[in-house]
Amino acid sequence: MISLDTNVLAYVSDDDAPAKQAVAGRVLATLNARRQPLGLQVIGELANVLRRKLGHPPWAAAQHARNVLHAFDIFPPTETAAEEALSLMASGRFSYWDALLLTSARENGVKVLLSEDMQDGFKFGPIEVVNPFSPDGGLSARAREVLEV
Repeated sequence: MISLDTNVLAYVSDDDAPAKQAVAGRVLATLNARRQPLGLQVIGELANVLRRKLGHPPWAAAQHARNVLHAFDIFPPTETAAEEALSLMASGRFSYWDALLLTSARENGVKVLLSEDMQDGFKFGPIEVVNPFSPDGGLSARAREVLEV
């Protein structure tokens, strides 16, 4: 199973990064066609990024996030995932939100998490973090391999 971090979704709406926007759109379409799941927290984070970083009006950010919510199967965080995320945050290894995404994804059988923000190649149990963007902004070789595109 493959999932993604908020940053990949946000690039779909980022007109200031056209190369990454194209890659993100391709990744999103591939995951959607394969019915791959997203973490529930990614929906809320997306609305905030669209509003705060990309300057979308609140209603537009909410609608875009709502569209993503209804387009994908969603896995929610559990109490156990939140507890572990707090411990990981307290150890200084991760932000709470990254830790919560990783622990929730692991609980739901995700094997690859596409993220620009986490270290490419990092392993969290059975999860491999893959940066979908190559240095030139295109689709990375490893992402192409895991997406089989």
